[in-house]
Amino acid sequence: MTCDFDVIISGAGPAGCTAALALSSSGLRIALMEKEKFPREKVCGDAIPAYVPKVLDTINSEYAEAFKGLAEKAEADVCRIIAPDRKAIDLKFSENGFICKRQVFDNFLLDLVSGLSNVTVFQETAIRDITIKENHALILAGNDILVTAKLAIGCDGSGSIIRKRLAVTKINSGEGSVAARAYFRDVKDNPPGTLEFHFLKELRPGYFWIFPLPGNMYNVGLGMPSITISEKKINLRKEILRIIERDPFLSPRFSDAEITGEIRGHHLPLLTRKNGISGERFILCGDAASLINPATGSGIGQAMQSGRFAGWQALKCFEKNDFTAGFISSYDNTVYDKIWHENRNYLFIRDHVFKYPWRLNTVIRAGSKNKFIYKTILKALN
Repeated sequence: MTCDFDVIISGAGPAGCTAALALSSSGLRIALMEKEKFPREKVCGDAIPAYVPKVLDTINSEYAEAFKGLAEKAEADVCRIIAPDRKAIDLKFSENGFICKRQVFDNFLLDLVSGLSNVTVFQETAIRDITIKENHALILAGNDILVTAKLAIGCDGSGSIIRKRLAVTKINSGEGSVAARAYFRDVKDNPPGTLEFHFLKELRPGYFWIFPLPGNMYNVGLGMPSITISEKKINLRKEILRIIERDPFLSPRFSDAEITGEIRGHHLPLLTRKNGISGERFILCGDAASLINPATGSGIGQAMQSGRFAGWQALKCFEKNDFTAGFISSYDNTVYDKIWHENRNYLFIRDHVFKYPWRLNTVIRAGSKNKFIYKTILKALN
């Protein structure tokens, strides 16, 4: 089977769907290829930043309104950081964020895309290989489906085939993190709308999280740098169970809790340095571009921003009929201009605060007593 499109997007997560939405009124023929069948589970903390509706609104106000009407989400207005000495500080968000299961949120985005007349969605169709020819990208997908396209947008996660085949910069797995999470019911003493980050001394510079979902459900997980896990031979699943069963501070809150489903893990490609995220006839977005926050592990917002920018860059390519690496590189500049300054702050916090329990203890104690320091922490964490 051979298909011809203008643009092929690999991956129907937040980055891929946002790229497709950004091309909704372009008149271009878009193929969105996803290796799984939706709705599907996705390992994630499920936290959605406050600016996500704004990203949707810049594409089409109807998308932002649709998100507003999504019932299966909870609002989050406080970030609670618990230091290794168990002192806590509550940081009030200037705008409320959201908590929504990725299974629900990603399916919501794909439903929006599925209603577009110029987009053909292929589920259970993984991209297996890609090569760049003189006038097009040649993609092998699914069971021997050949697809040609003028441009390929890689939104296919940390194991991106497009990145492996085409990107010059290779990413060391040791630069990333690994996270594991499970869903629990009936966790005690969690204030509504509060995201909890517990920095346990024995797990530095990782953290244990508890995020509240609708219906008395909680996303509970643990994230740590890959290199730390490897050096200390840590099993994240066992660590989560140890914490909820034995930690004197946290275990009482899980005494009546019920786990639903299994504990699942996932690799997180962190944004630790600027990399080439585009080239001749291809663009990388989201996890495929290693855009995950290096301190918090969040990535949904960056994925959607990069997907939007990728869609807009694709429009420029077709307007100028220019798909060269030099022309497309303006996409890299746009992405990094948007997120690098903030990301650099998070790298500093991770490397110079989170790694040292006494420093984090000192910062949290000072911030809870001094308004100026509190505001400084809030600004640093944006």
